[in-house]
Amino acid sequence: MVFSDPLAANLVLLGTVYIGIAAYVVFRYILGRENDEVSRSYGSFLTLTGAYATLYGLFYSILWPGPMTGAYNILFGDSLTLFGFLSLLSGWAILKKSNLYFVGIMAFFVGIYAIVSGVGAYNLSMTRAPLVMLSLYLASGVSGLLVPVTIITKNKVVSILLVITLVVAALSAFAIGFPAVPGHLAAFTKVA
Repeated sequence: MVFSDPLAANLVLLGTVYIGIAAYVVFRYILGRENDEVSRSYGSFLTLTGAYATLYGLFYSILWPGPMTGAYNILFGDSLTLFGFLSLLSGWAILKKSNLYFVGIMAFFVGIYAIVSGVGAYNLSMTRAPLVMLSLYLASGVSGLLVPVTIITKNKVVSILLVITLVVAALSAFAIGFPAVPGHLAAFTKVA
């Protein structure tokens, strides 16, 4: 059986979604612009990327073959599944023009999960780039904590902090994901 490792692509997707969320926060909460067309487009973006992230997160959690099993399935799979569910919920709420308060509640607890996971993985030296991985999980977690505050207060300073943490999370995901692509290509070329 030939195995694949889509983790690099999923990190790039994660970074892309974080940049998309940051752009939406700037548009809606910092600039104060509400636009149905932009919201529909953004809701579709989150729904589709959320579905993809949820499916791959479940794949990592349950079925991911190869040497990275157990704790790595928890670190990457469970986190990606929660992120995917949060993206699906966010996209659905935006498309239905619903209140985002429950999205904020879920983001808050997913944020705590990300922080706990990142600190635990860092303490166990689970990756080759522990500081970058820690920055990804901490920035993702702090972003989650800031989401409900942004939604409830619409405070521009909190919104700017949210954008900063989202950009840090995105850059961290890109810093891990993009450099992994050549290595994965080389490793899996030998398998084929």
